[in-house]
Amino acid sequence: MPWTIAPLQLEDAEEAGAVHMRVWQEAYAGLMPAGYLASLDPVRAGERRRDRILHPSPGVQEWVARDEHGIVGMAASGPPRDDDPPLDFELYAINVLRRAHGTGLADELLAQAIGDRPAYLWVLEGNHRAIAFYRRHGFTDEGGRKPEPDTGVVEIRMAR
Repeated sequence: MPWTIAPLQLEDAEEAGAVHMRVWQEAYAGLMPAGYLASLDPVRAGERRRDRILHPSPGVQEWVARDEHGIVGMAASGPPRDDDPPLDFELYAINVLRRAHGTGLADELLAQAIGDRPAYLWVLEGNHRAIAFYRRHGFTDEGGRKPEPDTGVVEIRMAR
């Protein structure tokens, strides 16, 4: 599947917000409450992306991957957002639509977002596909736990 990866641009904000919500609905079904997933608002997500583009935080990078149908994946990384980070760089997210699973896109997004540098990330407990992906890339469970802010679902911290 051919795609291109480029920095997130203002004109990507609306579509990226919609794709992000769809990825969550696909990936977190059965892990997060169904009502919460159904209530995700792609318009609001696009507005949040637009605001982040217009008012960027120092060191934060966001990437989008496009194929012939539009945005199929995203990644974001930057300085730690935690009070007690185990490392000085965080992978905030890799989101890939189900139709691009198994294509190598997530590997390329990870390479773009953090390269081979030490980093940490948060992943939902029970998200076995994502946990296995990060393990293949050298991440291990370093013991950190916290509730996901909107649902209370437990997240685990992985680092490499």
